[in-house]
Amino acid sequence: MRSVLQTLGLSTALALSAAFALAQETAPGSTAPDPASASTPGAAAPASNAPAAATGSDWPCEQVQRPEISIGSVWHGPDPEGAAATSWRDNQAVASLVEQIAPRRMPQDQAIDAVHRFSAGYKDDRAGVLTALFAGLFETMSDERSQIIRGIKHFNSRQDSLSQRIQEGWKQLDELDPSSGDPKVIEQRMALQQTIDWDSRVFDDREHLLPVICQQPSVIEQRLFALSRAIQEDLPQ
Repeated sequence: MRSVLQTLGLSTALALSAAFALAQETAPGSTAPDPASASTPGAAAPASNAPAAATGSDWPCEQVQRPEISIGSVWHGPDPEGAAATSWRDNQAVASLVEQIAPRRMPQDQAIDAVHRFSAGYKDDRAGVLTALFAGLFETMSDERSQIIRGIKHFNSRQDSLSQRIQEGWKQLDELDPSSGDPKVIEQRMALQQTIDWDSRVFDDREHLLPVICQQPSVIEQRLFALSRAIQEDLPQ
């Protein structure tokens, strides 16, 4: 799973996991419940073993949430907020390299080699060009990281909604007499149990993705730091 996430990129992987979960929720033989309906069943196991209800926090990861990357934590070269930061897109060579090496589909060591090959082609204004390269990488990778953080929060919101639906399903099941011989009651209990079991699977499948997903903001930070260090190694002394 880790290699899949790194290859596709986290935003793509989140979209795929959401699509997979939606396909599970609406799989043949099950009816997708309306989350807004109080009578909608949920999933999991008896109420005491059901997934925890929403905690009120929109951040599900053990890692401390840092909304933004500090430039000072990854860069000690010339000020990237000057002309280089505003013109990096105007330099076609810089923009092309940013597009090539920012995505994680390119192995980090290959991206670093690409930085060194690029910088070797400049003697005049090397500092300005390399600062523009850092500015482009910082903007691009920071934007990706912010998108991932938003995706994690959306992922967590979906889990909270499913957890609430699960607990509501067990509550409804408990209200139906298990010893009843009424065919309608038996049918209701079977339908609720089927939905509960299915929702439990969806919830668990999503939870298994969470540890790897939560690592991705740090993965981007580490990659940005490594590329930034490579750029600074080639700055004129």
